[in-house]
Amino acid sequence: MLVPRTEHVGERPRWDCRVCGQPWPCATAKDELTDQYRNFPRGLAVYLGSCLIEAIDDWAAGTGGTPSDLYERFLGWTGDDTL
Repeated sequence: MLVPRTEHVGERPRWDCRVCGQPWPCATAKDELTDQYRNFPRGLAVYLGSCLIEAIDDWAAGTGGTPSDLYERFLGWTGDDTL
């Protein structure tokens, strides 16, 4: 798995940011990930897609049901219309 350079990562199984407690990816994580993957946007999609799959598995395992906004939360904000 690609490992981003940010302290703002999702805390499993709830997928809230370890630093600020907001739903991950939080605003800071989005900014830092966008900057890090600026020249490789497909890499960002791969990373976030793998996180999305892990989050679905975590929520399916009993953390209260899968949120309805998962695509938008994990991938929709990237602005890459080809995903």
